[in-house]
Amino acid sequence: MVRTLFPQTIALLAAAMTFVLDRGPAQAQSASDVVDTFTYVAVHDAHGAVTHGPTRGDAFPLWPVRSCYTWAVMLSGPVRTVELTEIQKTPGPTRFDVTSDVKVNETSDGTVWRRTVSTQGGGVSGTWCVNDADPPGEYLYRVLIDGKPVANFRFCGIRLAEGEAVKLDALSCKGRFLGS
Repeated sequence: MVRTLFPQTIALLAAAMTFVLDRGPAQAQSASDVVDTFTYVAVHDAHGAVTHGPTRGDAFPLWPVRSCYTWAVMLSGPVRTVELTEIQKTPGPTRFDVTSDVKVNETSDGTVWRRTVSTQGGGVSGTWCVNDADPPGEYLYRVLIDGKPVANFRFCGIRLAEGEAVKLDALSCKGRFLGS
């Protein structure tokens, strides 16, 4: 898995979070400050241009480098700095192409990523892209803000032939794995 953030991801988040900025006076940070959570998927060509998506969805084709998926938590209140923790569990061992701020567990099937981020734009997010070692199955994410759980996300990595026709909005976790 490759941790990344594409300009298209930033643009989509900015558009989606506009709603949050118009919600009124600031309140203290709590799980109740979560206005919306969502996931989306995008597929890129060999040059990085988006060919499919970004589409709200929970399933992605296991196409190395080309397929990326994002979770987002949109918050009410003012722009602020928060401690964001993302706990990831993959369906099996994989290779993580990450920096020193991401800790890989000893079985190579999960990570903990702690970082300090600004809620500029109304929320926080995490984006990962597929690598050639990622297994099919459920990818689970638990998100904490300032140490408090605020969201759980589930994605499904689906093995498709390279170049197989795909409609991202038609792919789904439902019925594909035991946790469905």
